[in-house]
Amino acid sequence: MREAYYHEDDFCMIELLPLDNLQHCLTQMGEQQAFADAHRSGAGWTQMYVPEAPPSPLRVLGITARQLRLALADTMPPYDAVYTGYSSYRVECKNVLAFGGDSTETLFAGLDESGIVCDLWCSDGMPELLLLPMKEQLLLADWGAGFVCPLADVDLFARYLQEYELD
Repeated sequence: MREAYYHEDDFCMIELLPLDNLQHCLTQMGEQQAFADAHRSGAGWTQMYVPEAPPSPLRVLGITARQLRLALADTMPPYDAVYTGYSSYRVECKNVLAFGGDSTETLFAGLDESGIVCDLWCSDGMPELLLLPMKEQLLLADWGAGFVCPLADVDLFARYLQEYELD
């Protein structure tokens, strides 16, 4: 049985959102950087910044679990179970799917009760994101890197992946 795990702090840190959230993400990333600069203290920060929810949630695109499975079947097979937690604490996520191959990162999909994808995030940037259904309507928001990119901008996305791989 294949199991996927994500640390609870990594939830949606590299996420996919509807394209019309581009300006929201740019604004939030600017505010996040200003907040970090104002609250920096040695190797950490004195406060935690929590970005506002995007105005256009992912579920509006209506991507289904079935569409994900079909789009990723050849390169990123589904995991049998998904867990989250921290340290030694683990809990199974009944409403989360995960996809990944032997040499890929992991893509996670949170589902609502009707099987519509409401959250989509990955462990790290990966070229397989270009296989996603409705990719031309999606943007990648890497909150840790302060980077946002429409998936349809394949040149910018490729530069992001190249820069990420060098780090």
